[in-house]
Amino acid sequence: MNNNSTRLGATDLLMLLTCFFWALNFTVVKIALREFAPHAFNASRLVLASVLLVAYLWRKGGGLAVSRADLLRLTALGIVGNTFYQLLFINGLRRTTASNTSFIMTMSPILIALLGSLFGVEKIRWAGWAGIFVAFSGLYLVVFGHSGAPSLGSEGLTGNLFILAANLCWAVYTVFSRPLLARMSPLKLTTLTFVLGALFYLPAGAREMAATRWLSLSAGGWSALLYSAVFSFAVGYVIWYSSVKRVGSTKTGVFGYITPVFAVIIARIFLGEEIHLYQIAGVVVIFVGFYLTRFRQ
Repeated sequence: MNNNSTRLGATDLLMLLTCFFWALNFTVVKIALREFAPHAFNASRLVLASVLLVAYLWRKGGGLAVSRADLLRLTALGIVGNTFYQLLFINGLRRTTASNTSFIMTMSPILIALLGSLFGVEKIRWAGWAGIFVAFSGLYLVVFGHSGAPSLGSEGLTGNLFILAANLCWAVYTVFSRPLLARMSPLKLTTLTFVLGALFYLPAGAREMAATRWLSLSAGGWSALLYSAVFSFAVGYVIWYSSVKRVGSTKTGVFGYITPVFAVIIARIFLGEEIHLYQIAGVVVIFVGFYLTRFRQ
């Protein structure tokens, strides 16, 4: 396969499908929380997705054995990248809109570049730093544009900050996963950190799971749980890392910037959320910052 081809191949089409899965997931979770307690929903989909990922890894012939040192590193990554990430994400999504969540999540590549530079993983030139600050100005428009200034008393702002913190957790997970990726496949690393993260999340969700009236859930509630676990987590992760293997992490990562386009349209159709001009302007500025960081530095 020619990775420099301008034609869309099967991997590209699957990644576009994954972007749609993840964009729809923002709205699916909002709908699911009408019936589920937040931590019951999150713990349930984490456990279900973990089982599916382990089954897929086993089917692919991959084992779960790792050294003790790597197990400690994987545990730390699982807690930061899955336990903390999901706790912040689910609480943030309850307090802000699905569109804002998707917009803020577009900052992942920028935060990853910033952390990578700070910890000596990679060197960023002036254009890269310019892109980072431009992208953060776009984030300011998305988070604070409606009021014109930060308002710490705003419930929406609290949700936005939770989502931003979740984004930072994902960036930390990505940067510090790189040494482990030299010793194991991306699928194995993701599966193990996912399972470990789910185990540490269970105490937060156990009480709500026990109180959930499972037999009273509607078909929509069950569908939301299954969709989020199967398509957003299990299938989405498998496609993502298959793309990383075939075309590389950079070309795969670029697809993350297509997700907000789908998310805004979906949130408008199913949740009736408004799309504001300042949000559109903010995401355009974020794209400019990403372009500077990714292509000009």
